[in-house]
Amino acid sequence: MAYSMDCSVSLAATLLLIAGIRNRDVSTQMVDSEVISLLDPVRLKSLKMIQKYIPKLNDEHISLFSIIPYIGHEVVDTTKTLHEKVNLWIDDNIKNID
Repeated sequence: MAYSMDCSVSLAATLLLIAGIRNRDVSTQMVDSEVISLLDPVRLKSLKMIQKYIPKLNDEHISLFSIIPYIGHEVVDTTKTLHEKVNLWIDDNIKNID
């Protein structure tokens, strides 16, 4: 990329970082998709069940990508990774669904 932009590698990396900061939705989706890809099939199925259950509570569609940031804020324990927080949140909330 630096070659095509005719600049140094460090400048190209800086420009990528700035673009990521300015376009928060893209960087958030990248992180969320990585967290979702780390889930085992059973937990992913549970997360999708919870996702389908949420609209029954408040008539609002929630995507998987919008659940992950919510979980990050909901589970305040700072000693856990986002992946661990998602697993704990799934375990706590799947019990509420028939």
